[in-house]
Amino acid sequence: MSSSPSSQPQIASDSVKEKYVEILKASGIFDQVERVTMFEPAELHGEHLATASEYVCVEFKDPSKSPKNLFVKKFSTGEVFEKIVREIRIMEKEATFFLDFLPQAREFCKRFPG
Repeated sequence: MSSSPSSQPQIASDSVKEKYVEILKASGIFDQVERVTMFEPAELHGEHLATASEYVCVEFKDPSKSPKNLFVKKFSTGEVFEKIVREIRIMEKEATFFLDFLPQAREFCKRFPG
């Protein structure tokens, strides 16, 4: 969601912050957001062809609320390539892996304590 990845934390613009507020609301989190900070870890630079990984920290105005730390995948390419990537559904396939397959695999592995 940021225009250029950085290893240094970047405070999100108001428009990007609002996108995260909407995402949180859609997940049932209605606390007021103080700040959204993003950065791309140096160890992940150049690791992805079609997407980039970014860490996002959402801090709330209420200091008793713990910040939400998010791992975000975003398109890292130009508009034409992004269209192709969307057509082959890379992001959907990756989401299915992390949200469906991986939790099921973990549950399966619990049957075999080692």
